[in-house]
Amino acid sequence: MSQRFYCPQPPIDGRFRLDPDESRHLTRVCRHGVGDLVELFDGRGFATAARVVAASKDAALLEAEGDPIVRPASPCSIEIGSAVPKGDRFDWLVEKAVELGVDRVVPLVTERSVVDPRGSKLDRLRRTIVEASKQSGRSRLMDLAAPEDLATYLARAEGLRLVADPSGVPFEAWPAIAAGSTVRLVVGPEGGLTDEEVALARERGWSPVRLAAPILRVETAALAGAAAILARAQPVH
Repeated sequence: MSQRFYCPQPPIDGRFRLDPDESRHLTRVCRHGVGDLVELFDGRGFATAARVVAASKDAALLEAEGDPIVRPASPCSIEIGSAVPKGDRFDWLVEKAVELGVDRVVPLVTERSVVDPRGSKLDRLRRTIVEASKQSGRSRLMDLAAPEDLATYLARAEGLRLVADPSGVPFEAWPAIAAGSTVRLVVGPEGGLTDEEVALARERGWSPVRLAAPILRVETAALAGAAAILARAQPVH
């Protein structure tokens, strides 16, 4: 039962119906048929084993078997506000953020930003989120927010707030991260945040933290930061 399929709609008369794309993936790509057992998830945290009871090229019906599948909770909730790198590097950032368990990614517009993704690019990335969730075993989809300017984002007051900066404190001196808390991390563009942007972050209660001795690219910094947050967080008991 290693293969997983995305089914955001609730069951009707006890049966889950896959959309045409997922149905084709189940029947034509994975070659599943009636009687096969797979896993369904709805993107909101629910997952279940399910048996295929009817299958055609564009439609598949499944019935849940057993109790819902429960997976261990993440030690904390992670939100990354990141400038968007050139080319397809943001796609890679989004995919790997899903795999690491990041809850939300917010594309940021900063003084040195060179990319401002809109519309179709974000829609395409949401499909990437679904595919990465299927692969990684996540049952709740990561949220990809609309682009936001840095000053507005920095005004958020809730949760532990970190900003990646080479002059920040090293990992061992990062603030403690309590189990179940929300952590936000800002990652700047190529060339980094300006001195004025870092100063604004400090004024608004954000803590500058160092990710590594070398200078990291945007997507590497975002993922290194997420991994460091998970390593720093206390486990949920």
